[in-house]
Amino acid sequence: MREHVRNWLLPVLLAAGYVAVFHAIVAAEEAQLSRAEYAAADAATVVAAAALGFRRRAPVVTLCVVTLVTVLGQLATSPDSVGPLPAETVALYSVAVRCRGAITWRAVTVLIVVQSVVAFGVFGREDLVVSAVSNLIVYACIGGLGGKRRRGKARRAEAVRRAQAIAERARDAAAIERRRLARDLHDVSAHHLTSIVVSSSAAQRLSDRQPELAGEALTFAAKTGRETLTALRRLVAVLETGEREQAEPPAGRIAELARAFERLGQQVRVDIDPEFSGPAAGAVFGIVRESLTNTLRYAPGAAVRVDVRREGDWIVVLVENGRGAAIPIIRQGSGRGVAGMTERAAAAGGTLTAGPGPDGGWRVRATVRGDSGPAAPEPSSAQMPPFRPPPPVGARLKRWAIDTGIALAAVVPPADAVLTALADERPADRAAVTSLGLLLTLIPGLALLGRRDRPWGTLGGVVAAGWLWPVLMGPGVLPATFDLGALFVVGAHAAAVYAVGLYGGPSRRTWLSAVISAGGFGVAMGAIEVVAPLEGEPGDVGYGVFLSVLVALAVLVPLLGCWAAGRAVRRRRYSGLDDADEALSEEVRAAVAAVHTERQRVAAGLHDSVLTRTSRMIGLAEAGCLDGVITEARAALMAMRELLDSLYDSSAPAPLSPHLTGRTS
Repeated sequence: MREHVRNWLLPVLLAAGYVAVFHAIVAAEEAQLSRAEYAAADAATVVAAAALGFRRRAPVVTLCVVTLVTVLGQLATSPDSVGPLPAETVALYSVAVRCRGAITWRAVTVLIVVQSVVAFGVFGREDLVVSAVSNLIVYACIGGLGGKRRRGKARRAEAVRRAQAIAERARDAAAIERRRLARDLHDVSAHHLTSIVVSSSAAQRLSDRQPELAGEALTFAAKTGRETLTALRRLVAVLETGEREQAEPPAGRIAELARAFERLGQQVRVDIDPEFSGPAAGAVFGIVRESLTNTLRYAPGAAVRVDVRREGDWIVVLVENGRGAAIPIIRQGSGRGVAGMTERAAAAGGTLTAGPGPDGGWRVRATVRGDSGPAAPEPSSAQMPPFRPPPPVGARLKRWAIDTGIALAAVVPPADAVLTALADERPADRAAVTSLGLLLTLIPGLALLGRRDRPWGTLGGVVAAGWLWPVLMGPGVLPATFDLGALFVVGAHAAAVYAVGLYGGPSRRTWLSAVISAGGFGVAMGAIEVVAPLEGEPGDVGYGVFLSVLVALAVLVPLLGCWAAGRAVRRRRYSGLDDADEALSEEVRAAVAAVHTERQRVAAGLHDSVLTRTSRMIGLAEAGCLDGVITEARAALMAMRELLDSLYDSSAPAPLSPHLTGRTS
């Protein structure tokens, strides 16, 4: 029901608001429209709005109907008045969100051709080029924004799906570890113990006819038992190596950690210098573990390089990843992970830096004191060869095209106003004035190119560019008729405020961007009225202040709407991903704990039963007690089989977290 209301609420509000605005504008301009023209415009608006109610079910059909109705409404009204509701823009956005990119851009092309033909028939050849360019910019931007929304929805669905897959793998990590340990135990020792039992039993049965077999069996049992004992002790030592044993060399632990993350879908390459140990080992292991966890969360499927080496008195840790093969599970981190790694490095007498890599990945580099005593200068990061994944050329081109389109959309209206004013004024130094006026219109567009990475800086640049108009119009460098060019810069203000809402971070204070923008724009317009008043206008400071306040209040509400739209897109884009991040982190932590517990359990079982009995068997074999060898070998083999049976007997997995399944209670 709620979705149904939302679907029809937009067309109803658009139709009601546009009909009211249409009548108000016609009355203000004192245009002479007949009742038939009023009726045609209103009817076209109502029909187009009604068709928009079906934009989600049949977007292409809706676009065709809306375009036809809009064109008929334009042809039925006077060229000097406001036509029917331009509902084709909303319908085109729905097509871009719900259809493939090829269909979207075909629709954009058809709309541009249709609207250009209509403009030629209504306004004539003079405005054909301007109309075609304006339609190209508007429809291309709408198609791009809708396509971006479609891809964002697909990315969120893929993020949840991948989070579920990783959670399932992490949940089953203990079972996977049990099966791997069972294979290792079987390969290392089970067949050795079996061969001892078989050979010793055969020698016992044939002792009357072939007494020499007893000696051979005892020798074989002692030799094979020692090999088995050595292999098992080595395996137990590896299993018992945990985070609590900080003095142990971390090479094996890091390699095992890398294999665990490979089972979760990462591509990890490890290069570890085995010649370091000491109290810094715990810090190194913790930094590597947190870094690998971050790559799983932010760049799933990415190629990761772990490089740990000693350079003098320092241990240098580098964990570097490229872009993920899939989209990130979450949008951004809270910063606690990097802060924790920094604290680990500082506690070990070192430093840590983390940030974007050269080609869009992520790089963590830490230097930790390896030994006590005076330390040599920290090694330079240049000694580490850079990790360079293939650059995402397609993504960069697409981003460049969208940024350029938005910048042009902000530049074209003020540039058109400047050129129109120049055509009316015809100043003597036309070339210089034209160049300067067009330069002022370009500055906000150039500032908008950085709206993703520096949204607040972009807003400041747009506001500052607006103040250049009164500065240059005051001494007469630019004519007063350029005030329309300064007025149309409001489009750049709207784009900058929207960018702050979308890219300005999680802070709720980003709404101040609308206030700053409205105030800066109002001051600029009031200053223009003071320094370069048009004929018939007061031009004093009091009137300028009044106009500044009036303009600022007039644009504040639309700018707040732009900010709210940016925040809404931000919330929609990242909805649910923070919960998925927390759930995924819990799953990974639980998986690591389960694997550690399982390894400790296996190590204890080996130590308490198999190792003890194998040691006794070796002693009995060396003492020449064949019966005792058979008894202890069978007992060790039975204990090994019980341990293997417990490893193969995995329990059923627990249900997934509601955050990862998309269901809530």
